[in-house]
Amino acid sequence: MLTIVLAVVHLMLETLFTVKFGQTFAGYVPDLIAVALLLIGGYLTIKKLKCSGYFVKCMGFCVLSSLSLLGVSI
Repeated sequence: MLTIVLAVVHLMLETLFTVKFGQTFAGYVPDLIAVALLLIGGYLTIKKLKCSGYFVKCMGFCVLSSLSLLGVSI
């Protein structure tokens, strides 16, 4: 449940940042994908605990897509 709430908050704040500071569409799309995956993974985990693998994959995508911001290359 916490993941779903935080994903919605992240989506709202990211959209506000994009509107206010003019982030490019290429910078906004990975965030939209990450939020969508987190919402789907969180929903599937709530509905059926055996689907927790989807949630782990979603978190992996979020972490790997953020590594470039930290200066880490893989």
